[in-house]
Amino acid sequence: MADRRQLLLVECTAALDDIRKTLQDVHSFLSTCPIPECRVQDLDLVLAEVMTNIARHGYPGKPGVISLQLVQTPHALECRIADQGGSFDPAFLGSAPPEPCDLPEGGYGWYIIRSLARQIHYERLEGKNILLFSVPVEAVG
Repeated sequence: MADRRQLLLVECTAALDDIRKTLQDVHSFLSTCPIPECRVQDLDLVLAEVMTNIARHGYPGKPGVISLQLVQTPHALECRIADQGGSFDPAFLGSAPPEPCDLPEGGYGWYIIRSLARQIHYERLEGKNILLFSVPVEAVG
């Protein structure tokens, strides 16, 4: 498996302050890797949406842990996010942007995730939500 290497394995609590700190640490680390900055920013946005959704919807009002694993391949950053919060099925969430008039605040998360990530796969396994996806690392051009 010479074309795959684990870059990062981190855990944080499902508290917004801890998620923010973890996202800053991940960004700082990825900024030292040979990945175009625009792709690091894409991953930043996807991770922020996924992890804050877990905190708000998977662990509403209770403590929890989020695990993040990043693996680099020649063409993508492959991500695995796991938590033990409430289950969900992103297949039932729309792919089109929501109507701004229909949402008091937010609601664009899964549209953003689907726009920037590839190979999105969710499963509930042994009491854990596992979300797999990749973000391309080629420069936009």
